[in-house]
Amino acid sequence: MSQYVYLQNTEIQYILNFSMNTVRFVKSFSKGQITVPKEFRDAFGIKHDFWLKLYIESGKLIAEPIEKEKDQSDYLKKLLNIKGGWLSENEVKKNRAAVEKQLKERTL
Repeated sequence: MSQYVYLQNTEIQYILNFSMNTVRFVKSFSKGQITVPKEFRDAFGIKHDFWLKLYIESGKLIAEPIEKEKDQSDYLKKLLNIKGGWLSENEVKKNRAAVEKQLKERTL
């Protein structure tokens, strides 16, 4: 078995094109807003409406695209499964009831 990986010409071209263009300098606007360059959005399949997860790691600002929930009810169901110690049991029950009510109203 060969230890080499053989890539198609299109795969090689994509890797070369993207790796040669992965550094861009962007200027922030007055409120700290920046524009993600189009080739970066295209490379990650990011459309016009997207979310980024921002965090600091080793003194660097990291931005990771987050998949948007395809259906808002999927997101609400995920919220119902969050277990957090920052709310009292009564607050959790109250919030859960409110979310379940919204889910029920949207499916009718």
